[in-house]
Amino acid sequence: MSTRLSAAAARITALGAEALQARPSVTSWSRLEPLPVADDIGLGLQAPLADPLWLLARQWQFNELRGEDAGSPVAADVRVHGLPLRTLLPPGGAPQPLDDAQAPIEALVEGERVLGAHPKLNAQAGQQLLRLLRAAGQRAAIGPLLRDWPAVLAAPSDAASDVRGFVWHQLLDGRSVDAAGLSAAWRDVHADAAAAAAWLAAHDLDAQALPPLLDRWLRWIDALALDPRSDSGASPCWQPARLDYAFGLGTAGTSPAAQIQAAAYTDGRLDWDDFTATRLPAAGWAADPSPTHAGPRPAVLHVSPGRALMPAQARWPGMPADRHWSFEDGRVNFGAIGAGRGDLARLALLEYALAWGHDWYVLPLTLPVQSLWQVGRLTVRDNFGLGVEIPPARNPDGTPWSLYALSRQGPAAASGGGDPLYLCPSLQAQEGPPLEQVLLMRDEMANLAWAIEQRVQGSSGDPLDRRDEAARLSVLQSVRGGGAGGLVHRLQTPVAPHWIPFLPVRRPGATPQQWSIQLQRGVVVQHLPVDTARLADPRQADLAAVIARLRAAPWVQAEPEQAGLQGFAFHPRGEILRERPATGAAGLATDFLRLDDETVPRAGIELRRAFNYARDARGRALLWIGRSKTTGRGEGASGLRFDAVERPGG
Repeated sequence: MSTRLSAAAARITALGAEALQARPSVTSWSRLEPLPVADDIGLGLQAPLADPLWLLARQWQFNELRGEDAGSPVAADVRVHGLPLRTLLPPGGAPQPLDDAQAPIEALVEGERVLGAHPKLNAQAGQQLLRLLRAAGQRAAIGPLLRDWPAVLAAPSDAASDVRGFVWHQLLDGRSVDAAGLSAAWRDVHADAAAAAAWLAAHDLDAQALPPLLDRWLRWIDALALDPRSDSGASPCWQPARLDYAFGLGTAGTSPAAQIQAAAYTDGRLDWDDFTATRLPAAGWAADPSPTHAGPRPAVLHVSPGRALMPAQARWPGMPADRHWSFEDGRVNFGAIGAGRGDLARLALLEYALAWGHDWYVLPLTLPVQSLWQVGRLTVRDNFGLGVEIPPARNPDGTPWSLYALSRQGPAAASGGGDPLYLCPSLQAQEGPPLEQVLLMRDEMANLAWAIEQRVQGSSGDPLDRRDEAARLSVLQSVRGGGAGGLVHRLQTPVAPHWIPFLPVRRPGATPQQWSIQLQRGVVVQHLPVDTARLADPRQADLAAVIARLRAAPWVQAEPEQAGLQGFAFHPRGEILRERPATGAAGLATDFLRLDDETVPRAGIELRRAFNYARDARGRALLWIGRSKTTGRGEGASGLRFDAVERPGG
């Protein structure tokens, strides 16, 4: 039984004209993907056809029936202009000329002293000279060399925490040649025959047989490691206040016509996006006909292939197949990537990869590296024989499309010069285990920032774990008795010796209107009883041993004794947290590093100082010591408290 209801019975009194008006729907597809509902995909792979109209619909869905007034590119004529960057500009230092025979940019920027900072490697390099002397029958020269340039591997202040330093001290101390000192001395005189003969005579060495051997050993030293002759620990490009590198590259000359700046190079992987253009030629690169041109004219490189180039379609893993019967790469599935309505960057990437990926072509063009490049002309000929001039890309508002161009600052922001791209040399460096590792983090409970020295170089140069050393420099005191209720009042809770505090201080020159702070390195002071009668007590043997180790440690500053107590201030042992590492133990009292407040974010930072090994374009092996900065592990807590009331035994 069926029942029909009229409009009046349904209380529908009137239907507006707008409700009855037809509204067409707009349906579009960016991409159609099959979704099998069964485990067997054989039927879907067969794609059987029963209706020709279905095939026409599929062609329409894949835009195969859409006609365009355009052809496919088959040839391209391109001309590019480049400016070679042949000057390294350290901050506040003299410009350094660059050529193809020098080390890559990463090695020149990061490189710091190697032999002077690694006593074991320095002694092993000296052993190489002794092998050359024995092989050449010049054993008589070994004695004078060991007498005048002995390799020093100091004994560690605590052999139990620095076992490697103790072993290498026993093996090599005084039994090898100081390679850093001897190579520097011979390098200063070997070019002058008279000076070299006088130098050899002064050290009781054979002036006839030794020069070829020393020159051969000097070439071996130069090939061993990139070791700049500097007493400073860090590179001139290292910025202690920001804990990163800063440098610039420019064209040849004292006042470069083009200059790019890397203001924060941190990760040891240099690429074009690390740079910002700060100065560019105002009149263009291809020619400068202006008679009022001031400054040096840059040496412009013009590259134009002798024959037309053939464009090739851009390819990447996961891009859509060209035809319906093609299988796509399954390693990357853009269709499985989800995106919310507000995730505009991801939506734009998916739309580009899935719908418009076939519209991009690449041209094979070989260009010299270490240069700024700009496209001067690009003409494309299609399969209909029509030539089209391709202008630089522009945004809808007329501004340059600068996705693959350098950002601009300073004079370059107001100058012309097109959209330059820096072609950076590629270098794949292998980083060794850290010689020094420091973790910086925020401690909101103590209102401080802490630098935790996890690894530092021992007396031999090999890394040691500072946690083991800190355990032997700490004293665990047990307090018995106490006040009412057995409570104990502590003025300050103890902190591990390898935790270095950074205190907020006012930035020099800051005003109440423009207030800013910095983080200045401080010290943790531990006061211990040092009266003679107490230390002589056999029951206090552990305390006496700790005080002896503290007094022998060169990075621990002992304060004057007062009323049987002595304070010990713990300074950093490594080089990263010191502004002037070359001052040694004597400069600890005045060497307080200051960091910009934004250098230590909430996530913290991790600093590493390690050996880097790579081969350049010529196949040369390069070894240098560099530093890197990465994201830390978040906030932490040191447990530092003041005026704490505790109950013994918890």
